[in-house]
Amino acid sequence: MKARARSERGQILMPGLLAFPMIFLFVVLIFEVARLSREKIRHQFALDAGASLEMNQYTDLLNRMSYVNGVFPERIFQEIYSGSWDQFYSAGLFPGFPGAVDPDQREWGIQFGPGRAYANVDDPPLDFGILHMHLPGTPAVSMNQAEQEAVGYISVYQWLGDVAASQKLLFDRATQQEHTLLRKSLWLNLQGENGEASQSDCPGGPSSCGTEPAQDFGNITVRMHFAHGFKHCPVIVTIQGQNYSGELQGAFGFNGTGLFQLATVPKDDLRTLENGYVVKQHWIPPKNYFGYDFALEEPYVRARVSSAGGYIWPKTTPKYFTKLYP
Repeated sequence: MKARARSERGQILMPGLLAFPMIFLFVVLIFEVARLSREKIRHQFALDAGASLEMNQYTDLLNRMSYVNGVFPERIFQEIYSGSWDQFYSAGLFPGFPGAVDPDQREWGIQFGPGRAYANVDDPPLDFGILHMHLPGTPAVSMNQAEQEAVGYISVYQWLGDVAASQKLLFDRATQQEHTLLRKSLWLNLQGENGEASQSDCPGGPSSCGTEPAQDFGNITVRMHFAHGFKHCPVIVTIQGQNYSGELQGAFGFNGTGLFQLATVPKDDLRTLENGYVVKQHWIPPKNYFGYDFALEEPYVRARVSSAGGYIWPKTTPKYFTKLYP
């Protein structure tokens, strides 16, 4: 029995020799899968961050336009016209809301009064024509009072127009031309251990990052709406001690494009932003022990981001937010 036991000691050797390569390959396979998964997750996180930053530019623009269109003029003219606010609001000279706006409401309801109700639509006309500062049937005002009211009105809307134009310029530069934040975010998040992004990801530095997802973000149209002059009816003009009452037209005209009134985005563009952009980024997998080129599979990561929740016009409500979908 002892001799037989000695002869059986080597029986485990052959299965062991066969099992060791299998275990080795299994361990290598797990390591390679983990390395591949880690690289995919790294690119997914980088794209999620970059796409969210890019969409935040759209969201910020929409909220700023909401303030310029409704919130700012409503508050400013409350101070300028004070006791005459209701009259000018009813004439449709500026957006407002009778009563107090509840910030917790989903819609703030700020829009033009009855005198310009035709403009309270998603896609208002670009040309608002001639404004009626004093409508027929209202008490006559002096020429001096009419001039003071007009100067205050023009000053406010010149400032609002400058703000809107600057916002559009910065947005076009940052998103619709260069996509700076998207590219720099990808560059920073794809940095390796040496502190530089992989040459396969960004071969030419930050400016070469994100070319593919940048093309997936669509351009939106920012429209500027203008008025071209005032009409006062009636107005009192005093000449040599005598008062003359009548309609005064053309005393205040605007050259060029006119006086800014609104900045809007077409309804179709807003609907597209609400549905979201689906952006993709292909990536090059690292080399592996088995020598298989996973780049032949053309792997990519994707992200969907949207901007919704507020209103530019009418019922201006600056509550747009960016949403990243899983």
